Amino acid sequence: MDLVLHLLALTAGFFFLIKGADFFVVSAASIARKFHVSTLIIGLTLVAFGTSLPELAVSFAASISARQQGMTADIAIGNIVGSNMANLTLILGFTALMAPVMVRKSLFKKEFPILLVSAILITVMAMFFQADLAIVWWEALILLSVFVLYVVMVLKSPKDVLPEGEIEVIDMKKAIVLLVVGLAGVTAGGYAVTWGAESLALNFLVSTFSMDPGKATTLVGLSIVALGTSLPELVTSIVAAKKGENEIALGNVVGSNIFNTVLVVGLSGSVVSLGMNNDVIFDMFIVIAVTMLVILFAWTKKVITRFEGLILALLYVLYIVFIIVRSSGLF
Repeated sequence: MDLVLHLLALTAGFFFLIKGADFFVVSAASIARKFHVSTLIIGLTLVAFGTSLPELAVSFAASISARQQGMTADIAIGNIVGSNMANLTLILGFTALMAPVMVRKSLFKKEFPILLVSAILITVMAMFFQADLAIVWWEALILLSVFVLYVVMVLKSPKDVLPEGEIEVIDMKKAIVLLVVGLAGVTAGGYAVTWGAESLALNFLVSTFSMDPGKATTLVGLSIVALGTSLPELVTSIVAAKKGENEIALGNVVGSNIFNTVLVVGLSGSVVSLGMNNDVIFDMFIVIAVTMLVILFAWTKKVITRFEGLILALLYVLYIVFIIVRSSGLF
């Protein structure tokens, strides 16, 4: 009975993700056109925040649960690291495979530096600030301060006068309704897929392969939970690319990673210390390296090509193989 329930959660979750993402992109693009705001800005803020809600829900819930049990929220930071890796490789890679992603020069002045600095910052905090392999409340406050700075910088960006007719502009009331419905859809869908996949994976790994529960939790956090909570970003970016709104897709990926790193980790860490093991620390360095690679791809021709998208997608496959082999104890 539990198996059927988990499979139903997966199926329903995917449905809500796809429909919610479609509504979300149409409404966000319409709002951008209505107020002459760049779709890149909408992607970096509104869409990025909306698609980061599953990460926030999972990590914050893990923090509250850990606080009640007097423990550190280990799965919370693993979820964020794995989600950021999926965003940079799988999601951005698939988006570029569908259509080359144009990159604005303004990203190199603000968003890309913050993206890289935030990834380095949480790694330094976790390893050196207290040498305790954890992010504590005052470190979380630093991250939240970076988040406030980022939002102020984005909102101060100049508005663009966008040509009409590139996308159908729907009525503002309808756009707001679709925005709320889309937001609810991607959030509920991401949570349902994550819950179903996590339950199936943990039961399967522990009962069938007799894997250590701690190892199983780390593996699931970096892969199943991370991918599940990144599904809104994946579906939203793909839908945006299909509709020709690649700036929403790129802004979604960059903004989501920044939101995950400084907002989600900041809020979760303010509740309880976010512990991590050496596997997660190692993966933090992988995320830093991949972030630098994405910035390099974007810098070369001010576009992320289909070939570069293929490289990024393949990197995610290699990463998943790596963490599975690592969890098996082979190295």
